[in-house]
Amino acid sequence: MSKAKEDTKKIMTCDFEIKGKIPKEAFEMFAAAQAKILGLRGYITQVSEECFKGQLQGEGRVIEAFKQLVLSAAEYVAAVKEFVIKNLKAIDDYTYKTFEVKEK
Repeated sequence: MSKAKEDTKKIMTCDFEIKGKIPKEAFEMFAAAQAKILGLRGYITQVSEECFKGQLQGEGRVIEAFKQLVLSAAEYVAAVKEFVIKNLKAIDDYTYKTFEVKEK
């Protein structure tokens, strides 16, 4: 099995940042719903008027699928200016039980 293939099955963790003029409650609910459907764990929180931050845990391909869903969601496509994934690395086990919206 190639290294790239192996990585897609491993549990990955990453920090993410989404920037744009996005409606807080609607977007947090959307992000949480998509993460749960995909089986991702972690959290999202709004850190400023135009910035959300959080952490994702799940298979690498699923993290990428979440990013693509957010970037292509019709109701947010004009609002989202940037989606950055940072510190992507493999972990042995989940540290979050679910995906949640955290208040800052």
